[in-house]
Amino acid sequence: MIKTNPLSVKNIERIALELRDEFNVKETEFFPIIKVLDTFFEKKLLSYQIVDNDTKLMDESCVAIYNAKENFIYIKRSVIEEYEQGIYRSAFTLCHELFHFIQNIALRFEFEECDKCKYYEDVDWQANEFAGQVLIPTKYLALDEETMQKMYHVSLECALTRKAKAKKRLKK
Repeated sequence: MIKTNPLSVKNIERIALELRDEFNVKETEFFPIIKVLDTFFEKKLLSYQIVDNDTKLMDESCVAIYNAKENFIYIKRSVIEEYEQGIYRSAFTLCHELFHFIQNIALRFEFEECDKCKYYEDVDWQANEFAGQVLIPTKYLALDEETMQKMYHVSLECALTRKAKAKKRLKK
């Protein structure tokens, strides 16, 4: 497990909304993750490479990975193909990896390996939370799942998970 600087859900939401603003993406529009990655690449802020599905760079279950030392995202070809075919689970994956870049470069977080950490210090919890927040802004969680899928180019799983997490937080 990798531990980093703590972030609250509200802070992650703020970062997601700021990124949408930076790229002039309205809250009612889908987040164009490929365009965003390409913009960072063109500005020489981030590099990425699409690799063959059978690459030795990552294990079989891994479809994309951010390398902080190289400031580089490796993305399996299948992820891009799925996105282009309208299978939007890949949008969540790419937004997750983008947040690791944000943690490393923009936020300049510190990272350390640990056996156990608080969820809000877990790099992957933060990246998952960000991916959900940037893809589906909180104030639109009242929409039905089918509308969210079409409007935001997300998977049913993403829409259901965002709604369930929001509902759980309201009960606290």
